[in-house]
Amino acid sequence: MKHLRILLCLTGLFPLITHAQQPVGENDANLSELLYRPNKPVAPVKEGIEPSRQHPVTPGRNVHVQRLAPAPKWNMVANSKTAFIGIDNGPITVKKLNTPAFCTTPTVTIGCCSYNIQDEAANKNQLYASPAAIFSNENDARTYAESLTPKVPFFLPFTNSKVYPGGAWKYDNGSGHGSVDFSKTSDAYGPGIDPTFGVYASAAGKVVTAMWDSFFGNVVIIEHIAQDGTTYRTGYFHLRGGFDHDVANAKMIPVSDPSNLDARDTKYKKFANLPNPSQLLWGTNDQKLKVKAGDKVYAGQQIAWSGNTGFGGAGWGLNQDGTPTNPYTANNHLHFMLWIKSPGTGADWMEVDPYGVYSTSDNSNASCYEIGATGAFNRFFAPFYPSFHNVPVQHITQYWGYYTGMGMALQTLSVHKAGNQYLASGSFQYGLPSQWYCRINMNSTQYQQYFDEYYAKGFIPRQISVVNDAGGNPLFTVIWKLRGNENFVAVHNATDDVWNAKWKSCVDQQKMRVTEHVVYYAGGKRYHAGVFGSNNPGGFYMYYGLNTNDFTKKFNELNKAGLMTVNVNVEENGSQNNVGGLWWPRNKAYYSYMNMSPADYQAKFTDLTAQGYQLYRVQGYDNSSRFAAIWMK
Repeated sequence: MKHLRILLCLTGLFPLITHAQQPVGENDANLSELLYRPNKPVAPVKEGIEPSRQHPVTPGRNVHVQRLAPAPKWNMVANSKTAFIGIDNGPITVKKLNTPAFCTTPTVTIGCCSYNIQDEAANKNQLYASPAAIFSNENDARTYAESLTPKVPFFLPFTNSKVYPGGAWKYDNGSGHGSVDFSKTSDAYGPGIDPTFGVYASAAGKVVTAMWDSFFGNVVIIEHIAQDGTTYRTGYFHLRGGFDHDVANAKMIPVSDPSNLDARDTKYKKFANLPNPSQLLWGTNDQKLKVKAGDKVYAGQQIAWSGNTGFGGAGWGLNQDGTPTNPYTANNHLHFMLWIKSPGTGADWMEVDPYGVYSTSDNSNASCYEIGATGAFNRFFAPFYPSFHNVPVQHITQYWGYYTGMGMALQTLSVHKAGNQYLASGSFQYGLPSQWYCRINMNSTQYQQYFDEYYAKGFIPRQISVVNDAGGNPLFTVIWKLRGNENFVAVHNATDDVWNAKWKSCVDQQKMRVTEHVVYYAGGKRYHAGVFGSNNPGGFYMYYGLNTNDFTKKFNELNKAGLMTVNVNVEENGSQNNVGGLWWPRNKAYYSYMNMSPADYQAKFTDLTAQGYQLYRVQGYDNSSRFAAIWMK
C-alpha cells in the first residue's frame, strides 16, 4: 500500500433532475427502468374532435424544407462487428442489436388537431396546430420532422408503474389524434380503486396555462426553453381540479341541443348532474392543479392528477343517461401533447409526436413504442435518465446522441454484468468540457489502439472501468479528457510488479500523483490500470487490496484527517471482493457509499441530488446487485 498527498479542484455542477415526492397511493415505477414502455392493455380511452373548437387554418407555403439537414438517427443501428463506441465528431458505430423491425411508415400530416387555447402568462390565445396546418404536403412535413432532435430532455409525465400509452398520434381506427393518451392497465383499477395517477412536468419550464376549459377540462401547458434557445411546450389535459370545482364547472357547460340524447355535451352534463356523482371517478377536493400560470417547475415535479374533466375527457365514455360506460374509470386518462414553435405561418405551435412514431398504438405497432425500435424519426421522450443505473449497454450506445446532442457529457460510466448481459451505470451532465472521448467495452488491443490515437490528439484517460468478457478477458470502458500541460504515464494490464515499478519511477522519483487507478482480475491474477500525472500541488493517499473492514477503518481515519474520497474501486475476484481508493485533501462537501443495493443507490441518489450534490463516480458490481458511488458539491 502506497501513500502520498495531492490536491484536486473540481468545477461545481448542478443537478439536472431530481425525483419528486410521490403522492400517497402511487405505485412508483423503478427509476432504473427505461422510459420507453411497450403497450399493455389499458382502460379504453375515447376522445374526439369538437368541430367548434377546430380552428380553420391555411397551410403555410413558406417553409423551405429542402434546406433542412436530417438529424442523426439515434434509433438507427449500424451494422458493425465492433462492440465499442466513441465520440469522434463523426459516425458512431455500435454492435447490431436485436431490435423490433422498422416501424410502419408513419403519417405526419394527420387532419387533427388545431386548437386555440388561452396563454394566461401572455394574456392572449395561442394556436396549437397539426403539421397539416403548416405544410401543404406530407413529404415536406416528413422532411421537417426528420430534421428534429430534442434539445431538452423530456421524461414521461408519470411515474406510476401501472400506466402505459393507450392512444397515439393516430387512433387505432386510423383517425387523427396528434397526441398520446396515458392510462392505467386493466389490472390497476376496479371496484373501489381510484383510476387516477399523478401527473408530472415532462421537463423543466414555466407554466403558461393552468385553467378550466369546457372542452379539455383542467389544462396545464408548460413552456420549455433549451440552452440554445429552442422552445417547446407540453400540454396536460382532462386533469382533476378538485371535486367541487369540477362538478360546478361541468354543470355550467352550455348544451347545444338537450333533445339530442347522443350528443357528448348532453351526456356529459347529465354526468355532472347525477344525484350522487362518484368521488372515486371525479376525485376529491384535494386532487386539484398544483401549479398556476407563471410558476416555474422542474422536471419530475407533480403538477396535477389525471382525470376525465371536460366533455373531451368523459363525454365519449358515457351512456345516454350520463352514467359511465366503464364504471371503474369513466374515461380517466392523461391526454399529453408536445409542441414546437411553428416553422411556418399556419400556427403559433406545431404538434410533434413525442415518441417519434407518428402511427397508431395498436398491436401492429406496439413494438414501435419500445426502446430499441427503429424508425424514421427521433424520439423526444428520453430513453433513460441522464443519471442512470443498470441500463443495458446497447441502449446507451444506440441512444448516445440523445444527451450529447444537448451539450451534455459523461461525468462517470461503469460497465458491469448481470449474468451474460452487460449493463451500464453513469451520468450525463452539463458543465463538463465539450472536448472528450469515450469508448465502451474495448479489448486490450482496442484500448491500446485508441489510447495511441487520442494521445496524438492531446487526450489522456480520465476514468477507467473494467469488466470481464465471457472468456474472462478484461474489457475496458474509458473516458478521455484534454491533457493540458502535465506529463503523464498510463498503464493497463499491469501486474503487481509492473505497477510497483511504475509507482517507484513516477511517484517516488518524479513526484507524480495517481489520477486514476482500478484493480481487476483475469485468469485469477490481479492486474492494474491507471494514470500517473505530473501535476502534484499537494499530495494524495492511495490504497488497494483492502478487505471491507480495513477499508472502512482507513476511510474513517482519512476522513477525520480532512481528506475526501475521489475514487472507490471494488476489486471483484470471484466471491472475494477487496476495495481500494484514492483520497485528496478535502476542499468540498462529499458523500461516499458502497455496498448499496439498487434500491439503496436510488434512495441515496434521490436524497443527495435534492440537496444539490452531483454524482461524481459510480461503480456497479456483484452481478449488478451492488453499487459504490461518490457525490460532491
